[in-house]
Amino acid sequence: MYGTFVKGLSKKNDKYGFVNENEVRIATGVTFVFGLFSLFLVLLKWEFTIPLVLLSLVWLDFVVKVFVSPEYSIFGRFVRLFLKKEPYWIGSVQKRFAWSIGLVISTIAVLCLIFQSGLFVDVAPFFQTAYEYIQAQLKQATFIKHPNQLMYTPLNPPILLCILCLVFMWFESVVGFCVGCAIYAWGVRKKFWKAYEGQNCTGGMCRLD
Repeated sequence: MYGTFVKGLSKKNDKYGFVNENEVRIATGVTFVFGLFSLFLVLLKWEFTIPLVLLSLVWLDFVVKVFVSPEYSIFGRFVRLFLKKEPYWIGSVQKRFAWSIGLVISTIAVLCLIFQSGLFVDVAPFFQTAYEYIQAQLKQATFIKHPNQLMYTPLNPPILLCILCLVFMWFESVVGFCVGCAIYAWGVRKKFWKAYEGQNCTGGMCRLD
């Protein structure tokens, strides 16, 4: 079973269990801080090493949550050490879908940071070619006019994707609205993917009727 078996909510043969919404929101807040700090370093300082480390942790956390189980989430386990509040159980299937969106965006961000930082350039011709291509594109689109300019990088597609991901995380951690969950519910209503019974969402945003 993906997620936690909760007595009174889960059935023996259920494919998906539940996750603690309180834990998820706090963990999302932590990843939001990591992502925001990384974005500021890239935009304002043209620094890539620290963002690469931080976003690699975020990426790894998404990998664990999507492909293994949210019970083993890096940030989730950290939050669990301090969280004493009574759990608020919500369905895990729509959260998995939302985390999949985060995984795609974080993968793009990490790859861009690797190429832009020049790591692995000497390992294989592919990295050298990709690095030179990305550098050329950034040079053509750059807004830099003098060293004291505020922003050191253009708002290119990877940057915009990162900002979009931060907006999603802010909505979930602060407002309590899971954008990915709402997209999942919309897709089920349109019959783009399968529905699972008993998978409730905060505020009823995943209601399928």
